[in-house]
Amino acid sequence: MKCRINNPSLITQWVSSLRTGGLDALKPKKKGHKALNSKIDKKEGSSSEKVDTSAERLKELEDENLRMRIENTFLKELKRQRLERETLRETQRKSSTVSEDNSD
Repeated sequence: MKCRINNPSLITQWVSSLRTGGLDALKPKKKGHKALNSKIDKKEGSSSEKVDTSAERLKELEDENLRMRIENTFLKELKRQRLERETLRETQRKSSTVSEDNSD
């Protein structure tokens, strides 16, 4: 998977969030109100606990997967930018060397 992110402010925001809050800061935030399932829980009894546990585990794994994808994309973009800067410096260095040779 190759992602090119052309939004430096988004990357800056990710870096800032990562530094201040760690990986948890990159986790998607839950929106809305938590549903009240007290009537459903009373009717279903202990079987709902097993379902909730597996559903919670699945949600945890999905969140972890998303964090890992974000981190991977972020690191790939940093690497791409670093290589781009190195290539630019190398080009400038060669250009500078050629111009110095021509001035002699």
